[in-house]
Amino acid sequence: MTERRTDVSGVVARDRRDGMVVKSQNQSPDRESKRVLGDEWLDWREGGAETEIREGKRTFLSISLAILIGLISLIFLLWYLILPRFELYGGYWAAFLTTTVVVVAVFFVTWYALLLFALFSRNSYLNICLRKGTNLFFALLPLSMKLAGRLGISRDRVGHSFIRVSNLLVKNAEGDGQVLALLPRCLTGELKEKVKSICAAYPDVVAYTAPGGTVARKIIRETKPRAIVAVACERDLISGIQDIAPKIPVIGIPNSRPEGPCRETRIDLVEFRSALKFFSDKS
Repeated sequence: MTERRTDVSGVVARDRRDGMVVKSQNQSPDRESKRVLGDEWLDWREGGAETEIREGKRTFLSISLAILIGLISLIFLLWYLILPRFELYGGYWAAFLTTTVVVVAVFFVTWYALLLFALFSRNSYLNICLRKGTNLFFALLPLSMKLAGRLGISRDRVGHSFIRVSNLLVKNAEGDGQVLALLPRCLTGELKEKVKSICAAYPDVVAYTAPGGTVARKIIRETKPRAIVAVACERDLISGIQDIAPKIPVIGIPNSRPEGPCRETRIDLVEFRSALKFFSDKS
């Protein structure tokens, strides 16, 4: 593996080659415009995905709530079907089954309600609800993707909405590590320079270009950041958030893809700057 390092006003920007095509300054224009699809886009076809998505948090919340209601309804249907068999063994067993079903239903409804409260109140003290293993949103995401597909809503729109929800649940980072800005290789050259300039305004920010999830995870292991601002497509961001958050707080910035995935992508610089400021402001 070779590495190129460039220092820009205290900001480190690195391009790593890990068996993948990474643009360099001496490449021809034709080579620079070549599309190199990441693993999440291997099934992509020209015109097969939205180029720009502006999906609010309501999309994921509505679909996930529908999934939760459906699951609870299924539980009560099963209870209704098997209750007569339990009654054959006596009222005690029937009461035990009914109590168990009600407790399970109330538990999941309360769990979801707590997450909604944390989301809309921006209170992060409900940390037990936000861990990867105990965050109901993560558990509902795969089913939400499937239901959305049946409703004609793309996985990228649901993913974009989920990222908006996840970002609102992030709390400011503590510790002495740096804030890691992870950038995709497919950003336009002009935007990369602007992003580096923004990062230079924050002395505790270090920026890396990661050509894929494997390299990104390696960078995280090596730098041990206290927080991460990740720029990528919705598919890569969801994979990374599920792996990293909330062990390390992550704010995801979805890119727009006017030329399709993995080539000349763009981001909202105001949103990117706001995410850096959020983590850099420890007060």
